[in-house]
Order: sequence, then C-alpha cells, then structure tokens
Amino acid sequence: MTIDARALRDAFARVDAATTTPARARFDARLRAGAAQVASYEDELATTCATSAMPTETLRREGERTVMRLSATTAREREREATDGTTATTATTGADEGDGVSLEDATLLALLRWFKEDFFEWVDKPKCEKCGNAETRLKRTDQGEALRAEEREGEASRAEVYECSTCRAETRFPRYNSAIKLLDTRRGRCGEWANAFTLCCRAMGYRARWVLDWTDHVWTEVYSERQKRWLHCDPCENVCDKPLLYEQGWGKQLSYVIAFSVEGVVDVTKRYTKDMKPLYRRRGEVYEPWLKSRCDALTRELRMQIPANEVKELEAQDAMESLELDKPAVDIGESLPGRQTGSFSWRAARGELGNQQ
Repeated sequence: MTIDARALRDAFARVDAATTTPARARFDARLRAGAAQVASYEDELATTCATSAMPTETLRREGERTVMRLSATTAREREREATDGTTATTATTGADEGDGVSLEDATLLALLRWFKEDFFEWVDKPKCEKCGNAETRLKRTDQGEALRAEEREGEASRAEVYECSTCRAETRFPRYNSAIKLLDTRRGRCGEWANAFTLCCRAMGYRARWVLDWTDHVWTEVYSERQKRWLHCDPCENVCDKPLLYEQGWGKQLSYVIAFSVEGVVDVTKRYTKDMKPLYRRRGEVYEPWLKSRCDALTRELRMQIPANEVKELEAQDAMESLELDKPAVDIGESLPGRQTGSFSWRAARGELGNQQ
C-alpha cells in the first residue's frame, strides 16, 4: 500500500468537525491529532531514517532463529504426544507452515527486544547536563514562544526544565513529537517510545497503529498477517499480545483507548478490558454514538487515499475485528506484572505498580 502523506493529512482535515460542545471539540481535536501523528510515519524521509537506524538484517536473522527454536520445540512435543498420549502445546502467535511462530511475528518480537534493550532510553527526569548529578527536580515547563528553535523544529509540545540539586544548573528535556528527531535523541517516556517504535514498524513494512490511552499511556498495535488480527505491542515493556496488562497488571482504570493508522481510526477499548460495563461509567466525555460516528468519518476520509480493492479488504477485516472486540478479552491465565519501566517512585506516583505495591 502506497500512501501520500500530504494527501493523508489533507484528507482528515476535510472532515466536518461537527462539534457542538466544548467536550466534543476537545475530543475531536485529540482524534485529529492522532490522525496527523500516524500520517507523519508515511513520509519517505521518516521511513528512510528509521530503516537506516535499525539493524534490519540482524533482526530478521533473530526472527529466523526463533522460528527454528520453536519449531524444534513443537516437533519434540509431537514426538512426546505420540509416545505418551499427551497433547502438544504450540506457540500462540501462529505459523507460516504448520505450528510455531511465523517469521513475520518472530521478527516483530526481535524488533521489540532490540528497541527496548539496545536502542531507546527511558527518562523519568534527566541528569544534570553540567555536573552529571541524577538528583534534579522539575522547575518549570516551557511552551510556545519559550521553546527554542531546535525544540520547535523537533515539534516539541513543551520543554521540561529541571534544576540540579547540587550546582543549580538547568537542564532542558524537550518532549519531541517528531519521530525523525526521536530517532536521533533516542530517549523519552512512553509517548516518545511509542512514536518512534510505530515509525520503525512502518519502516519494516508492518501495518501498525499508534494507540492512545486516555488515562495517559501510548503503545502500538501491529497486524499479524498470519493470524489475521492486531497484536498489542508495548515497546516500553517489551511485551507483545498481552492486552490485559494495563487493567489486570498495572491496575489502570481505563476509559478510552483509540487506535490510529493510515487505514482508519478505531475505538479498541474492548480489547484491553475484561468488562466494559465499569468503563462506560468512566466514558462520559462524549456520547458513544458520536464517538463512533467521528471515528467512522475519519476512517472514510483516510481511505479515500487507498485503492478501492484494498478498501474492500480492509472493510472485511474491520468486520472480523468487530466480532473479536465483541467477545470478552482473552485472559491468558498468567499473573500480569505492574509497570516495569521508570523509577519505583515515578511508577508509584502514577499508581501503576499493580501487585508490587
């Protein structure tokens, strides 16, 4: 699928805002911002920069080794089943041929691991740039005209300014939104991580969504061609296909979870909860029919840039996903941990320690 990034941005800008209340206007602005975010991943310069930053061949070889290892495991389990009558277990991530993980999905797991362990750095608060002291405190947040030229060029929404407890020097931590800039800085919190990781997924040819959780988290969904479904991927945690992590592990009280891609805008909240009833009580910003109509309208406009035959395929996949979301979220039967990334005090302040509290 070839997408013109400029035409994509123009498409969703044409959608009638249809906002009659301040709440709807704010919600609509967030939807439009999400659509603009994913449009930026289609720029040729962005994908070229991402491809240059990634060890793609190494990741593919790691994926191949994973396939071979899991295939060998499955073969041994089948032999055991034949001899003692037990039932062989297979990987839950599908396969290209027979049982085991597919090469595409295995390479995705390699990408997640590399991004977490080798590429990106988590920042609660920056160290002092002058003396290297880790004890800094937030002094102020600069926005608008207070931002520096480089920060504006990197599409920073704001710059957090920290003061060193020892030498009193100031250290700036710009919250960049440009995925290209983030490939250079390689650090941040979940917003920066999901931004850069989603671009990397697109650059490697995956169909990817940038997923915004209204309760302050961001991650990615990647479509598995073998499994014909979207996989939850959190680069901060190096976790794949565990969508109940936030509700069951972190203890988050979710409300809205919206996925954005060049193919459309989708409310995927049902994927991330075992029970939507409590969530509906927390989803009071806008009426549910209005939200669905806005997502549908943005999706229609975005798909005007896609060939008609591909749109039909997407609509068929939409129907399959709708059926999936209407079923209770799958509990994988394991104890999901609290948030792992960030200092203990930072995670505790957010109430995301889960059972670690």
